Amino acid sequence: MNPAPTPASLALRRLLIVLAVAAGLVVFAYGWTVTQINFDKPQEVLRQTNFGNALRELLSPNLLERDYEVKVSTTPFLMQCRAGEDAPPEATPSTDGTPYIIVTPTCASSGDPITVKGYNFYPDSLSRLTWIQEDGTRTTQRIAGSSEDNFITGSDGTFSIETLVPRIRGTVGETHTVEVQGLFPAGGPRLTNTAGLVLEKMIETIFLALIATVISILPSAVISIFAAHNLMRGVRVSLGNLLVMVALLPVGWWVGTQFLAQLSAFALGITSGGNSAFVGTASLLTIGMVAASPSTLKSANPFNGRLRSVVNMLIVMVVVAVVLGLLGGLGLLIGSYGKSAGITNFVNVPEAPFGENLAGLLRVLPTNILIYLSRFIGSIGQLIGLTLVPICGVVAAFGVASIGGTLTTDILKRLDVPAQHIVGGILGAISGAFVMAMMALIGMQAAWFGLLPPIVAGVMGAPLLPLIYERFAGKRQATTGGRSLSSALWWIGFLAAFIVTFGLLNVSLALIEGTLPSSTATMTALGITLNTYIAEAMLVGGVLGGIGGILVGTRSNFAVGEVLYQTTRTILNTLRAIEPLIIALIFSIWVGIGPFAGVLSLTLHSIASLAKLYSEQIESIDTGPMEALESTGANRLQTIMYAVVPQVIPPFVSFTMYRWDINVRMSTIIGFVGGGGIGFLLQQQINLLRYRDAGVAVLAIAIVVSILDYLSAAIREKYV
Repeated sequence: MNPAPTPASLALRRLLIVLAVAAGLVVFAYGWTVTQINFDKPQEVLRQTNFGNALRELLSPNLLERDYEVKVSTTPFLMQCRAGEDAPPEATPSTDGTPYIIVTPTCASSGDPITVKGYNFYPDSLSRLTWIQEDGTRTTQRIAGSSEDNFITGSDGTFSIETLVPRIRGTVGETHTVEVQGLFPAGGPRLTNTAGLVLEKMIETIFLALIATVISILPSAVISIFAAHNLMRGVRVSLGNLLVMVALLPVGWWVGTQFLAQLSAFALGITSGGNSAFVGTASLLTIGMVAASPSTLKSANPFNGRLRSVVNMLIVMVVVAVVLGLLGGLGLLIGSYGKSAGITNFVNVPEAPFGENLAGLLRVLPTNILIYLSRFIGSIGQLIGLTLVPICGVVAAFGVASIGGTLTTDILKRLDVPAQHIVGGILGAISGAFVMAMMALIGMQAAWFGLLPPIVAGVMGAPLLPLIYERFAGKRQATTGGRSLSSALWWIGFLAAFIVTFGLLNVSLALIEGTLPSSTATMTALGITLNTYIAEAMLVGGVLGGIGGILVGTRSNFAVGEVLYQTTRTILNTLRAIEPLIIALIFSIWVGIGPFAGVLSLTLHSIASLAKLYSEQIESIDTGPMEALESTGANRLQTIMYAVVPQVIPPFVSFTMYRWDINVRMSTIIGFVGGGGIGFLLQQQINLLRYRDAGVAVLAIAIVVSILDYLSAAIREKYV
């Protein structure tokens, strides 16, 4: 039981609370000043008037319009009537509902006021008063007490206005005509051109957001596995195998870009040319290779198990390359068929009444669907053709690395202790040099990317001092020393490697002056010519990796899962920190202004956001099914497929729907920088001060967001 607080402690607690409140008020007051909150400007009359007009127009969207016809009502008028002359009689009321006017008096001199009353006009409509002389000369009359030539009828279709008889010489005794023109609606209301344009752009916005969301689902789901700490925490591999695989990555990339890419390009070229015989033969061979691979080299010899894995991996690499070429070629072929058949433009429906327009749309719908499909499939084929070489390079890089790891597993296990450290040093130097070369290649692209090589070098050098201390002081003494000494040594090693690499690569030149490393400066060693910047980075990586490999050896376990987790989280956090507006601006420079730039921007940002949401959901799953499967001998992939995926599908659906909602609203913003959708139209309307037209866009956005919100809620309620 805790003792009762003393009066002194209570007084101190109250004093701390008062000080905290006072500090909070000071901080808030400073923030109030920094944000320049000022109530003087809103009280200015002109600002209030402009604000009211803009808000009024925004809330009065230019949504509907209708055609109007002009109806004319006339009555005679005698100019400067003389004594004994009869003035024209007043007009009689209309009995058939047609508009009529009454002028009082019907005879007057120039400059005299007269009253014109109208009946049966359309309520609240624009009208005009015209004076017609005997010779047909027409003059628009200005309303007394007003500077306008037009006037508005009353809500009951009547009006009463005053005007002055015009001063016209030589018209004494002439009979002129007073005419009132009134607007009357003709036909029903219809959407304005602005509403039609907004509807078109809103549909574009919805599908822009939809495509970006759908494209981001699969990459986000895959990335979320690496960003989930509970899945990555226990992933450890033999350091020797990992170093072999990393060292073989550039070899695999070279094999993929030089051989697999050629095979894939050959398949793509012949398939896109319409060679059906080749397509059929290649498909049968591919199916046969896939079917035969699991049963390859079944034998009692243990070595055949390793060899079978190698052969299967080679078959997979070849199959992926051929299938990639076949799919790309078929896509290009279908796209070319659409063009050769004359399907290059959409079949438009001419302007017609709604019923006829709908019937015409239904008639051309099948043709337009073929256009959509041919363009879509052709674009996929073009995309495959553009990415053929890097995809084959990546596939071969990981394939060759996997083959190398498989073949060297037994060899590394048989090494004695001295050989382990020697081989570890060699492999560590090769792997470290390769990793730093990749970081240097990225660092050459932008000034702040130049920090990557020093950071990676710091991470590679950080564990060296703790390892040296543990090796010479002994594990027992190192353990009793506590974690504080180990952490201190880790940070000392990190800073030392970072500072040395920072100075050697002259990163400050890029950060301060913006001067990137020269791409033309080269150096030659052992007959190999390399860029000087990359060679220096490789030297640092080779030294740090070699020392680490010598100290650790090849049999140590490496927490590759932790590295993947931290790297993935860092990349996702960086991408989420960049506003989609900035990403859209960059993509609009690359691919041009339009929805394509918006799709790329939203896709990139959606991948970062969805991967984070997915990974956090994975981290909160029930671990019981995972432990049950692992106890039966299931591997990591099987555990994820049968224990993780079933638990995360419902929340994944919910997060995806929510992301679609976000992308619709976000696409209105990226449209301001040319990202397509309704945002670009909204920006134009606001810049031109056409607030009524802008109100239509705002209304459309509000309706679509509300519909998507209700739709996602209904789907979550039914399926999640």
